[in-house]
Amino acid sequence: MIIGIDISSLSYGTGVSNYTLNLVKNLLKIDQKNTYKLFFSSLRQPLPKSITPLLKNKNIKLYHFKFPPSLLEILSVKLKILPLETLIGSFDLFHAWDSIPLHTKTKKRIITVHDLSPILFPQTHHSKTIARYRHLLKNLKNYNQIIAVSRSTKKDIQKLTSLSSEKITVIYEAAEEKYSAFLKLNKPTQEKKIDSVKKKYKLQDFILAQATREPRKNLKRLVKAFITFKKENPTSTLQLALTGKYGWGDDTFPSHPDLKILGYLPEEDMVPIHAAATMLAYPSLYEGFGLPILKAMAVKTPVITGNLSSLPEFAEDAAILVNPKSEKEIKKAIEKIVKQEKTRKNLQEKGAEQAKKFSWEKTARQTLTLYRLC
Repeated sequence: MIIGIDISSLSYGTGVSNYTLNLVKNLLKIDQKNTYKLFFSSLRQPLPKSITPLLKNKNIKLYHFKFPPSLLEILSVKLKILPLETLIGSFDLFHAWDSIPLHTKTKKRIITVHDLSPILFPQTHHSKTIARYRHLLKNLKNYNQIIAVSRSTKKDIQKLTSLSSEKITVIYEAAEEKYSAFLKLNKPTQEKKIDSVKKKYKLQDFILAQATREPRKNLKRLVKAFITFKKENPTSTLQLALTGKYGWGDDTFPSHPDLKILGYLPEEDMVPIHAAATMLAYPSLYEGFGLPILKAMAVKTPVITGNLSSLPEFAEDAAILVNPKSEKEIKKAIEKIVKQEKTRKNLQEKGAEQAKKFSWEKTARQTLTLYRLC
C-alpha cells in the first residue's frame, strides 16, 4: 500500500508539528512493507532538519514544494482543481491534517482532528482560521475515518456534526522517549544539563509556561497570578518563563523583573528546560491534547493545568487542576507546589507514572491498524 501524508505542518513549530513528525518517525520504525509519500509545502520555511534522517528509509519518498499556503488552500481545498496526485503521483490512502486538508482523487482518506477551538471559542482565533474550520466541519463526512487525539475532541466532533461514534477513533499522542530517558541519566549528568540550560536563559527557580502566545493559552491570567504571588511572597526568587513563539493577538504583559519572555526555544533545549522547571503551568482555556503536560510529567516536573476540555483526561490526579479563568486558583496552586514539599513530591511521582501510559510507538501502531482497515 502507498500512503500519502501531508507533513506541511512541520514548518509551523507547534504541537501539530510535533504530532506529525513523531507519527511519521514511529510509523517508519514499525512498518517496512508500505511505501510512504510525504508532501511538504512552505513558501518561506525550509524543509526541517528533523526530516533528513528519515529519508534514509527505503520505503519513504519526499515531495517538496514552495506553494503559498493561501494559494494551495484555494486551488486544492476550496476549488478542488489541484488534487494531490497531480503533485506527488498516485497513492492508495491519504492522511490529512485538519488545518488544510488537501483534495485527493483517492476516496480512501483519514484525517486527524487536533481540536475544534476555532469553532467552540471563535473569540480566541483569527477570522481566517475560523472560516477554515467551518469548511472542515462540512467536509468531515467525506473521510473514511477521523482520528481524534482525545475523548474530549471526539465529543466535540460529535457535538458539532452528525457523524457516528464508529467513524471517529481516539488515538492519543505522547511525550517523546527522550523525556523519560532524561531520568535514566546519572544525577551529575542531569544536574549538568539543568545548570547549563538555566545559565543559558538566566533562570533560577522558575515556572515554565510552554505554549504558543495566543489568547486561548490564557497566559495573561497566569502572569497576573504570578505577580500576585510575588507581591504576597516578596522574598521568593521564583521566576516565570514564557517559552513558545508568538501566535496572534495582544502580546503585551505587565512588567516584572522576574517575568522572562524567552520566545521559541530550539528543540535541543526542550528536555532540560522542562526538567529544570520548578513546575509547569499550563492553564489553557481549551486543548485537544495538552502535550506539554506529559513532557513535564515524564521528567518529574509538577504540573498545574486547567480543569477544562481534554486536560483532566490526561492529567487525572497527577496534576493540580484549576479553573483557568480564576487567577486566585492559579496563584494558590503555585503556592502549594512552592511551599508544600509533600504535594510537590506526590505530583512528581504520580506524573512520571502517568506519562508512562502514553507512547509514540503505541500511537503509530494504532494509526497503522486504522490504515489497514480503511
